[in-house]
Amino acid sequence: MRLQPHHLHHAAAAQVAAAPLRALALTLVLLFAWVAPGHAQTRTLKVELAAPKPLADVLAANLDIVRWSKRGDLTAGQLEQLYETAPDQVRELAATEGYFTPTVKPSLEQRNGVWVARFEVEPGEPTRVSSVEVSVSGPIAQDPDAAKRIEQARRAFRIQPGAVFRQADWTLNKQRALRRIARLRYATARIAESRADVDPQARTAALRLVIDSGPAVTIGAPKVNGLQRYSPRVVLNLNPIPPGAPYDEEALEKYQRRLLLSGYFASALVAADPDPAQPDNTPLLVTVVEAPSRKVELGAGYSTDAGPRGQIRYSDNNLAGRALRLSTDVYVDRLVQEGRAALDFPRRESGWHYGLEAKIRDEDIQGQEVLDWSVTGGNLYLVEDYESALTLQYLIERSELPDGTRDNRSALFLNQRWLWNTLDDPINPRRGYSFQVQGGAASESLLSTQTFGRVHLRGNYLKPLARRVTLALRGEAGAVLADTREGIASAYLFRTGGDTSIRGYAFESLGVDEGGAIVGGRYLAVGSVELIGWITREWGAAVFADAGNAWDEIDEFDPVLGYGTGVRWRSPLGNLSLDVAWGEQRDDLRVHFSAGILLR
Repeated sequence: MRLQPHHLHHAAAAQVAAAPLRALALTLVLLFAWVAPGHAQTRTLKVELAAPKPLADVLAANLDIVRWSKRGDLTAGQLEQLYETAPDQVRELAATEGYFTPTVKPSLEQRNGVWVARFEVEPGEPTRVSSVEVSVSGPIAQDPDAAKRIEQARRAFRIQPGAVFRQADWTLNKQRALRRIARLRYATARIAESRADVDPQARTAALRLVIDSGPAVTIGAPKVNGLQRYSPRVVLNLNPIPPGAPYDEEALEKYQRRLLLSGYFASALVAADPDPAQPDNTPLLVTVVEAPSRKVELGAGYSTDAGPRGQIRYSDNNLAGRALRLSTDVYVDRLVQEGRAALDFPRRESGWHYGLEAKIRDEDIQGQEVLDWSVTGGNLYLVEDYESALTLQYLIERSELPDGTRDNRSALFLNQRWLWNTLDDPINPRRGYSFQVQGGAASESLLSTQTFGRVHLRGNYLKPLARRVTLALRGEAGAVLADTREGIASAYLFRTGGDTSIRGYAFESLGVDEGGAIVGGRYLAVGSVELIGWITREWGAAVFADAGNAWDEIDEFDPVLGYGTGVRWRSPLGNLSLDVAWGEQRDDLRVHFSAGILLR
């Protein structure tokens, strides 16, 4: 193949585009050769490729003679056609890898009854990118952030001058740059000009890409398909895109995730197909497949805190045919046995929804036996990175200590909780933070055995310090605002220690010593610093230090320290941790481990 520079506008692309036609023609010739008279005798063929490995891999995957050699029953005519056309195919494939002047030396000989076709390929010097020009035209130029958007498209095009010109890289980076424009507002953006001017003699390629933004696109009302049991409001009230909003691919993806996470649907697809001639109020096409409304789920696991554990859940997402979500759970481990029933109402257009929960819990932790019953009602707002919940809970508790002390306590507790979450993955996060704040109160004059207030803060922070090192910070603090903890139910007091708080100490073994048991105190402070070195993408080793305590008098804070090392595994079911920690106050070494599939 000999091409002159002025004929090389997008030469590599032209070669690749012509390849399917050549392959079709060759296939017809081979089939004719197979049925033609005089070619009944079959041949066995072996192909040898002498070329640098990256190029040899491309040739082995795409050459017709290689594919047909695996048949083992080639006729003489087929073998001849394959051998004669192979050198041109080698040159075409080499061009897609940036080698426009390769030398191909073919040979065909018979060895021990097997025909061997050998192709020695000297690719020569690769063609390198001499210049890159990426520009964006069209209505986007009128945008206040036009310069920023165009710069984003240029950064998305990652081929730099000096890089080897490869057709696959050229195609990929054009689409990357185009998508940066099309993802936000300009959904009909297209490639207006695409040139790869290749000079085989100078071994250079000048790249030019022009993207036409097209008109700005806005989104109209959703059109919903696939509903059978549920009202369209179930779908529409999850929509984060108000009519008339600019097209935003991230918002479409968010809407799709909300539909899938709602529990109502087995699959969901949210798309828009804008017309450049009518870009305003493009219909939002929502297609759903409803999930079975009733299901039973099982969970099991193990932790050093609570030993083996199991859970069973029954749920109905369409109770009484009104999209009410009923869930009932039974949870059992060595320390806690719990039964729960909850009813969630469909999300309203404002984003809020109501919820009700009834629960009975029996626990025996650090010598304190507690049996409590509670009923909770709430108004909740949940989106991807923010939650708000206002709840009212009535709880009755019966407590018994080893020395025989028994207490009956109750509280009508009003609580407000806020949660901000930027973690990049809910199962295996790698970066981001979560921060929760909640505060509430109960009054002795309103069905409570004691008047008190309660504040609780909790935060987590993950930051990659290097490619294989992650810093993990964790903190928790709480306070019960009352003169005494007497008459306050255990659920509102604080204990700590264990796998997910202060390692080196038994589960909730840090608190107030009373009657032969460890009970909750009015104050809590816990902090943790951890460094994780990732050996592979999934496996890592960690060193950590935890400190803090739970106590009852503000001036009696006596923090304890736990430190150690551990193993981390980013499993498909979530992070698994195996830690060995030294509890300085206990002067003891403890192993902390948890794993399992849990619904909770």
